[in-house]
Amino acid sequence: MIVFWFLIAYTLPGVLTQGDAVFYYDASSLGLGGNTTVLENGLNPAGMCLADAISLKLGWVFFECREKRGLRVYDNYGNNIGIATIAVNQITILDLAPFSIMIPLKNLRFGVKYYKLYDFGYSFHHEYRDNFYQLVKIVDDSYAGGVKALSPGLGLSYKSLNIAVAQDLIYGSAKREMRIYYPHGEDSLKKEEWFFSTTTSQYGLILNISYHFRLGYFFEKNFSASVQDTTLLYPAGHNLGIYFQPPYRVPTKFVAELNYKLWRKRILSYKFGVEHSLLSDYAVRYGFCLLPDYNQPAIWTTSLTLGVGGNFKNYHFDFGFMLSKRDYANTDFGGLGIAERQFFDETQNHFVFSFGFKL
Repeated sequence: MIVFWFLIAYTLPGVLTQGDAVFYYDASSLGLGGNTTVLENGLNPAGMCLADAISLKLGWVFFECREKRGLRVYDNYGNNIGIATIAVNQITILDLAPFSIMIPLKNLRFGVKYYKLYDFGYSFHHEYRDNFYQLVKIVDDSYAGGVKALSPGLGLSYKSLNIAVAQDLIYGSAKREMRIYYPHGEDSLKKEEWFFSTTTSQYGLILNISYHFRLGYFFEKNFSASVQDTTLLYPAGHNLGIYFQPPYRVPTKFVAELNYKLWRKRILSYKFGVEHSLLSDYAVRYGFCLLPDYNQPAIWTTSLTLGVGGNFKNYHFDFGFMLSKRDYANTDFGGLGIAERQFFDETQNHFVFSFGFKL
């Protein structure tokens, strides 16, 4: 029961509290380590001000999460000789990636974006056995859903200054299905599903100081939603980004970003990305993101990303890939009484494909 309580309270933040944050926007953002604040089409509403033509973007995302739990095995002298796996939980999701429509009109910009903010997807599977290793029960507990936003925005571009505001229509849904199998008794099934909706807003700024240097900032207002007997509280966010391309026609761009949110504790996430242009029309991207868990900041998720893209006269495409690992090594379990022999390991893979058209 201690292990199960730990999983619920610390490794399932997306299920019972607020959701695992989706830290990137589209395929190009993912390839650049999740940077969105200074990109032409990112989460910053001022990004629409950088559009020079009517554009439409669509895409898909494939997500896979694999969690492995085990026991540390010791010899008679107390030396750790390996890990014995006791459970492997895996979930796969295919979903619509963010899409957007941008319309420039002289100095004004109009746009609508759709994207996912938080994800509730998780699958828990565990076999409970007695001291004689006889099966007592099997628990399968799966969750699906997320928090999404439909965000119409208005922007103004004047010389190097780009400002914009967006009104987010937030809606969320979650579905839970828990099955318990007993070898010598009647099985049980429990299903739950809930929905909510609310609104919030964003304010963004991008300064095009020169062709080689760009600064960006956007502010996300906090919002809340009532779900059954629980209130989900999402804090305000401050996001600061920088863009730099060396002069003298060096075909390499560097982007970096710092995100700040105040959950139970102050949470800072760090992102860095590099893009190399090849043959004018193609790009290769790579980056990384360090993202702490808001429920237990000592749990860090480290993500390494790769991406490729092509930008042509009337259309473009991008592909992004991410491999991430959630690290429990330095976690303070807060007196939960979990023995040192417990071992937790989680990896994630994200594949995002986006394509767009320009008119």
